[in-house]
Amino acid sequence: MTKINQLESLRVFKAVVESGSFTAAAGRLKISPARVSKSIEHLERELESVLFNRSTRHMKVTDAGERCYRKSLVLIDQWQELAEELVETRESPIGKLSISAPMTWGLNQLVPALDAFMNEYPDIKLDIQLNDQRVNVLEDQYDLVLRLANDLADSSLICRKITAYRFIACASPAYLDKRGSPQKPNDLKVHDCLLYTRPGASRSWQFIETNKRVDVFLEARLISNNSLLLHSAALAGKGIGLFPEFVVADDLKHKRLLPVLQEYQTAPLNLYSLRPANRAQSYRLKVLHDYLVMCFRGSQ
Repeated sequence: MTKINQLESLRVFKAVVESGSFTAAAGRLKISPARVSKSIEHLERELESVLFNRSTRHMKVTDAGERCYRKSLVLIDQWQELAEELVETRESPIGKLSISAPMTWGLNQLVPALDAFMNEYPDIKLDIQLNDQRVNVLEDQYDLVLRLANDLADSSLICRKITAYRFIACASPAYLDKRGSPQKPNDLKVHDCLLYTRPGASRSWQFIETNKRVDVFLEARLISNNSLLLHSAALAGKGIGLFPEFVVADDLKHKRLLPVLQEYQTAPLNLYSLRPANRAQSYRLKVLHDYLVMCFRGSQ
């Protein structure tokens, strides 16, 4: 029998925990039950811990086994990532990429765009987390963070602007027939407004009139941190919303929503990519980033 190493022992241990028995793990790994037993004995000797309480009928993971299982998931993933990175330098892009993106933009723009990418690069695995909260690029260990913002403060991150979207104030025809259209930004104060905001953010909309910013502070009828909820409310005639164009483009085209205050500009909503400056860029990340730039820069 060939010598058992720690990595193999961890893989066998993981399979036993997830399969529920030595025999099931052997079938899953296509090795003999004896090899499974030897691997677990080897790991228990190395760690000087009992990982399973075994009887003739039952097997239960011990507290030490639970800790070992959690760590084994990390170690096996890290080893797999290392192996993939080394292969990637010699062959086609391969491996996992962890990405954070805003919720509505991710559903509306990113997911459709990635269909062709996943077909072209089947060996790249994507872990996409959609969240409107500002994630910590360094602490959360993302390979790439996509962020929508008017601008970004200076930081030690590698930051690149990919594209920009404009905001459009709009409402349903039914609402505008009933309440009329605002003619200037301050008219919004007597309208039902649907306001996107996050905790601690200003409850106002900004417009630009003759190169001067006009802030309109609102007592909104509906406040939410989710654009899709506000979008649904606007379609239902509940008020006027200020939306990024990618949220309402199709509704404006088919006149489900109508624009208001078109003479007034708004500050652009920029899409940025962020990644740590102290982490080397893998080839698969470069391929993905170049693809995103190609897809979305053309939308300006």
